[in-house]
Amino acid sequence: MILLREKIDEVDTTGQSVRITPCSTETMAPYLNPLLMAAVVWVCLSAGAIAESTVEQQLQQLKDNYVEMQQLLAEKDRRLDALERENVKSKKTLEAQVTRLEAKTRRMEIEAIEQKSQLTALQQQNALRSGTRAEIATRQATTPIIPRSCANVQCNGNTVSGLYPIMGTSSVEMVFCDFTKATTDANFQRRIGYVDVKTAPVYFYVQKNNSFATAYVPIPFEVARVNIGGAMNLTSGTFTAPRAGTYFFSYTGDARFVGPSTNIMAVLVEMLLNGQRVGTARVTESNTSGSVHSQMSMQSTLTLKAGDRIWLQIGFMTAGGVAYVYDNPNADQRFNHFTGWLVEENFAGLF
Repeated sequence: MILLREKIDEVDTTGQSVRITPCSTETMAPYLNPLLMAAVVWVCLSAGAIAESTVEQQLQQLKDNYVEMQQLLAEKDRRLDALERENVKSKKTLEAQVTRLEAKTRRMEIEAIEQKSQLTALQQQNALRSGTRAEIATRQATTPIIPRSCANVQCNGNTVSGLYPIMGTSSVEMVFCDFTKATTDANFQRRIGYVDVKTAPVYFYVQKNNSFATAYVPIPFEVARVNIGGAMNLTSGTFTAPRAGTYFFSYTGDARFVGPSTNIMAVLVEMLLNGQRVGTARVTESNTSGSVHSQMSMQSTLTLKAGDRIWLQIGFMTAGGVAYVYDNPNADQRFNHFTGWLVEENFAGLF
């Protein structure tokens, strides 16, 4: 048995060593008896079975190693995916932060520009106040009570740029004064528009309460709905302008024609300014089967001086009492209306 587990080296006749491998029966046959021969066969078969068992274990080990490697690769892929998602999230976060920083930078740049502009304006104002104080003091002595320009406003002691009312040619105007600029600059004074200023309100609305059939005299009115300023005299039918300006007037009335008649009948009402006709309303009727009524109206916008007088009168009506200005006091209907108001006052020559 010892001979079976060891390697036997023999020296042949040529002097070279012969290597005898265990379980080689052909090599060992000349030296073994049958019993030993059987033992050798049994050992060889056992070695083959052990070798086969070892191969299966190695295959199983390889399979286990493969499965473990697959699991490791899968875990690696999961970690790579997680890292990729984290990188994408971090990239988006960084991009958002960059966007916010850029917006903040732009805001800071705009604020810096605005602050620089404000600082320049303050410096100019300080220079204006300190450099022209003597000049302003000199001009204040001759400044009118009512300023007519931004230069006058400045002479009155105003140094803050803004909106100021000034006296225009004939009305009050609103201007923007930019005191950060020189008086010779075109943008030193910019006109905004007119200011609706009146020294006192003037408007009236009167009505008749009875018919009237006298030509060439002012038509009187009996009812005053509104007469602010007292410029309308109901008894004389005359409006007297209390101040210069632009006025609006409107008249609507009713003319009655007594019929039946085949003739042409007419009523004409005029508006007069200091005795001169400035407007006319006329109505006519013909071939009437009975008495009829017709409406007439006129409007006028006039430029008046203080003391100018406005009135209405019948300029023509068919004779014989068949045509006249009609009203009905019993029914309290009032078909004739006269109204007017001061639209814009003219301040020229007042200051």
